[in-house]
Amino acid sequence: MNVNTYRQDEEKTSFSFSNFIRMLTFVKPYQKQLLISFLIGIFSNILLLLLPKIMEYAIDVSFIQKDFIQIVYLTIGMLVIIIIATWLTKIKRDKLLIVLDKVARDIKIAIFTKLQYLPNTYFDTRSHGKIYTRAATYPDEVASTFCYGLVQTILDIINLFFVILFMVTTNWKLSLISISLSLVLIIVFIVLSPIRRRLQHIANDKTSNVNAYISESINGIRITQSFNREKKNEKILQDLEKKRILANKKVWYISNLNWALSGVFNTISMVIIFYVALKYMYPAISIGAIMAINSYSSRFWEPIEYLTSTYNEFMDASTYLERIFELLDEDLVINNSQSAKNIEIEGKIEFNNVSFSYDEKKPVLEGFSMRVEKGEKVGLVGETGCGKSTVLSLISRFYDVTKGQILIDDVDIRNIKLSSLRGQVSMMLQDNFLFSRSVMENLTLGKNISLEKVEEICKRLEIHDFILSLENGYDTILRNNASNLSSGERQLLCMARIMIQDPKILILDEATSNIDLKTEKRITHALKLVSEKRTTIIVAHRITTIKNCDKIILIKNHQNKEEGTHEELMKRKGEYYHLYTHQGSEK
Repeated sequence: MNVNTYRQDEEKTSFSFSNFIRMLTFVKPYQKQLLISFLIGIFSNILLLLLPKIMEYAIDVSFIQKDFIQIVYLTIGMLVIIIIATWLTKIKRDKLLIVLDKVARDIKIAIFTKLQYLPNTYFDTRSHGKIYTRAATYPDEVASTFCYGLVQTILDIINLFFVILFMVTTNWKLSLISISLSLVLIIVFIVLSPIRRRLQHIANDKTSNVNAYISESINGIRITQSFNREKKNEKILQDLEKKRILANKKVWYISNLNWALSGVFNTISMVIIFYVALKYMYPAISIGAIMAINSYSSRFWEPIEYLTSTYNEFMDASTYLERIFELLDEDLVINNSQSAKNIEIEGKIEFNNVSFSYDEKKPVLEGFSMRVEKGEKVGLVGETGCGKSTVLSLISRFYDVTKGQILIDDVDIRNIKLSSLRGQVSMMLQDNFLFSRSVMENLTLGKNISLEKVEEICKRLEIHDFILSLENGYDTILRNNASNLSSGERQLLCMARIMIQDPKILILDEATSNIDLKTEKRITHALKLVSEKRTTIIVAHRITTIKNCDKIILIKNHQNKEEGTHEELMKRKGEYYHLYTHQGSEK
């Protein structure tokens, strides 16, 4: 299993035009708004193209005839055209901004929805910072390109067509100067395009690496401060930023070269047009016509400069799209089979000769079997890394078995719909997560349950008074992962959440670790209430917490090594006996 960290660049992807076609599916719902913006843009451009013709008439007719009233009217007319065109351009831009925001939203929702169903292995092998970059940053970039950029590109092409038409009708010979130079520029763009795309890929990777490191550092901020690593971490980020800036500089060099060449060719074409027109064609061609053709020449290069910039943006967007669709195309791995169905779980669990490995190299379980009856309370013990937590994850189907099968009520869990399975199986870890929302929202998780029912459950768990002591009682907003509560208080809230969800199977993974003995007694009491009338599987570091289980299973060498009640296992004086007596001697 290859793990991608902030130190590693992601694998390069190849350009695919189909990504652009696929992107249009996100744009299609807003095609009406885009069409309106497009038509407004065309009308605005046509209005502006009338200005050189008006200027030509003013120079060649009005000035020569010294008709100053006409000149004033023409000037006012040009000013009105500019005002109208500017106003229309603003309307077009505002409409496009609204559309691109909606397209970005749709892409983010599609990514977020996909992330909700991706298997744990996806998150185990990728930096969360890089996932965040794909989910939050790239959609804005591609939406901007494919809404604003796409409409503007089509407008620039049409504008270029009209400019050429006006140029040719004014003087086709002088028009050939600008057209010929543009062909040279296009060849340069074609040569530089693959180079820029490769450099943009590198720049994207360096940016993702920075985001990945920042995300990791925030999650580990307490470790950083505890071990006085602030300066070391700053140095790492500085090195990552240097690489990012260097990679972006190389992209900027190519981008600026394209932009600069457009400006240079624009200037060269204007100089040549003036020189050729005045030396070889004047007075056969009027001064007004020369000024008009030069104005059109300038306007001819404007859309080319914009197209150059937009082309670069499309090349950038192609690299972003590759990463976005790479995520959206990820195999769910854990999904519903065609025969999957909803079932009403009673609680019987069987592992039949189950084998599992995270990386296909190191086995975690190998030929593991166990049987848990409905309503039974089973404890799992064993050395760290023996596979206890893996057994729990397999029951919730966060991973699929490599070999063998897991049955719930004699039905293979792969034939149970995930929503049905996970809706009736609840897991409580040693470090449960609480959202930055109210206590009530954390307890119900959107389930339609009355406050009275929630309070009744909390009273049974003896945490009702504690909740009322908070600033706003059940409406108190918890900080990130309830950092304003103690670990014991968080555990008790999570137990209340489980009772509210009322699962048929309860999984407890080290639920009483990392807490003091006084709090452990409260949680042990709460566990008894929570586990009533439901199948319960408990993983505990301290064997004393599972002594009273109906059955205890000791896992060793990836298998079910011993099984029985505490008394039975102690009489055998096997692995369990030695583990229990060893823990007792440590106290």
